[in-house]
Amino acid sequence: MGRSAHRGEDSEVGPRAEVGLDAPAEPAQRAKLRGCGLLVVALISLRAWAAPDDRASLAGGASLGGGVTVDGGVTVDGGMTVDGGAAPDGGPAGFAPQLTPVAAPAYTPELGLLLTAGGLLSWNGDPATPSLPRSSLGLLAGYSTGRALLVQGRLNSYWLGDALRWTAALEVRDMYDHYFGVGWAAGHSTPLGPSTTAWHRRWWDVTSSALLRLAPSFYAGPVIDATRTTALSVSRGVAADPTFAREGADFVGLGVGLTAQYDSRDVPVNAWRGVLLSASVLVYARWMGATTRYQVAALDYRHYLTLFRPGSTLAWQVKYRTAWGDVPWPELSQLGTPYELRAYRWGQYRDRTAASVSVEYRYMLPVAKGGTLFQELLARSGFVAWVGVGALGETPLPDVGHPLPAVGAGYRFEVHERITMRLDFGLGDGTRAFYFNFLEAF
Repeated sequence: MGRSAHRGEDSEVGPRAEVGLDAPAEPAQRAKLRGCGLLVVALISLRAWAAPDDRASLAGGASLGGGVTVDGGVTVDGGMTVDGGAAPDGGPAGFAPQLTPVAAPAYTPELGLLLTAGGLLSWNGDPATPSLPRSSLGLLAGYSTGRALLVQGRLNSYWLGDALRWTAALEVRDMYDHYFGVGWAAGHSTPLGPSTTAWHRRWWDVTSSALLRLAPSFYAGPVIDATRTTALSVSRGVAADPTFAREGADFVGLGVGLTAQYDSRDVPVNAWRGVLLSASVLVYARWMGATTRYQVAALDYRHYLTLFRPGSTLAWQVKYRTAWGDVPWPELSQLGTPYELRAYRWGQYRDRTAASVSVEYRYMLPVAKGGTLFQELLARSGFVAWVGVGALGETPLPDVGHPLPAVGAGYRFEVHERITMRLDFGLGDGTRAFYFNFLEAF
């Protein structure tokens, strides 16, 4: 399907603040958590799989090609490192390669239940700097109850004392999907069904970036992206759609661009304080091999405030994506992903421009860890509530006359320091959605 306007979360391959987690757990506690850690690694990568249509984003959170944003490298090495950050005990010195097998489930409205297996290799990209964020290379394959076959690879590497960050992402998908048409009216009025919206999507994407540190917490650099989408076994409704009939069913994209990011978050995967501001521009051209010529620009602003005490956080996010030129329908911006509104089917609402605002309050229970099993469960539990609104547009300005509201609540369980499992339930304009996944939405 088309490119998403939004990706959650802390899902960027771009530059990130180095993460220093809290002090390492005591040996007994760490042993209990290690199994959960393996699940977290897989599900962190699965965030990119939480919907049927996406593209790797090197925008530092702002989705360029409209899709999969990459989760900056997670490793399990006795203690867990997050986003390629140093392990709580400082991490092993030298090259110190480590290989971890991973497996985990997930659930989204688009895919149903998804089971995956794979592995994660981590190492120090600069043996002379033991405190450098650990580099990682992960590969996962999965199959869902929706008969979706998925393969995902992620490289997040840190070099020259973290002055250079080289990232790459691979996505391959063969799955059944749904296309409602272009614009708010099409998404709002087209009924979901095997004869109206169904199609078989075959898609692959390769993306890479090289980001240089220009100032503390500020990185910038080039991005390249290559992709292909082929629509097979389209339903009568999809074949009759005027946009699909005019543009066709097979698209190749090859683009280059720039991304810049400022990131002051304390822990990117679950920030309690700090700011993320990222911007990206990507150009796809026929002379490079693309089917059509078009451009994409994306912005992502996130802010986190600690209220009253650690673990009580007010977070908000503003996301914007616009595409212009001869934009194919799979490359259009989308609303309603698992990473912002969380109340609509991903792929239902698409147009050239998409924007959204989300405000969320997160509250972890103020119970000390290390007591009885019941106390430990309470200490690791929390709740969230959010409101949001989005809008689509044919022009760079979204049409606020047709808003897509959302409201929801969820449960959190901390499987490791600042790493949470999430159960979210959202309500939209005549819609509802349930998600089971790991890490915060943004």
